[in-house]
Amino acid sequence: MALFLAFAFALLFSIVGVLPPGIVNMTVANYSVKKTLFKAKKFINGAILVVFIQSVLGFYFATFLENHPQVIQNLKLVGSIVFILLTLFFLGKGIQKFTHSKEIKKKANKTKWKPFLHGIFISGLNIFPIPYYAFVSLYLSAFIEDFFTNLVGLAFVFGTTLGTFTVFMGYAFLFRKIKHKVAFFIKNINFIIAIITGLIAVFTIYNLNK
Repeated sequence: MALFLAFAFALLFSIVGVLPPGIVNMTVANYSVKKTLFKAKKFINGAILVVFIQSVLGFYFATFLENHPQVIQNLKLVGSIVFILLTLFFLGKGIQKFTHSKEIKKKANKTKWKPFLHGIFISGLNIFPIPYYAFVSLYLSAFIEDFFTNLVGLAFVFGTTLGTFTVFMGYAFLFRKIKHKVAFFIKNINFIIAIITGLIAVFTIYNLNK
């Protein structure tokens, strides 16, 4: 059960963390639209390799923090507050975008990098996944028994990697196959994230007294 929960929640949290448009996502989209889907996939493979390493580092950084009770005290309460704030933040951004819509401009990326190496480079510039997955690991350890074991950690890393890969591939296919809906997707992405984080906050609050 612990393996399944670790994998499922890692999958969910990785999707939530990667879904908002960012430098890696939009570079994937650019490769798909301006070049080819094959090159976009090669870029994704390079980016995913970095994400795998970052999630491993995040997990083992969390094991260090787990040995310091003062750091993870009242973890569930902190987690619920964080996700409530995230929900409000994304709702605010969604409303702001809805009332002040802007044109989405896609500029061609004329990089001379090979797609795979370019994916490693661009993904490596984003160090946010390490503390993010460390926090997620600590949060999950609050209600998943024996979370900090090698086998559960492997399930967690596999979940984060698969979730990130799924989002990147989604961007590649979305921008290439459904170009006329790209603007709508970008405009409403914050509302989608707000719903997801809101559900996580409700789940966390529900588990506070357990």
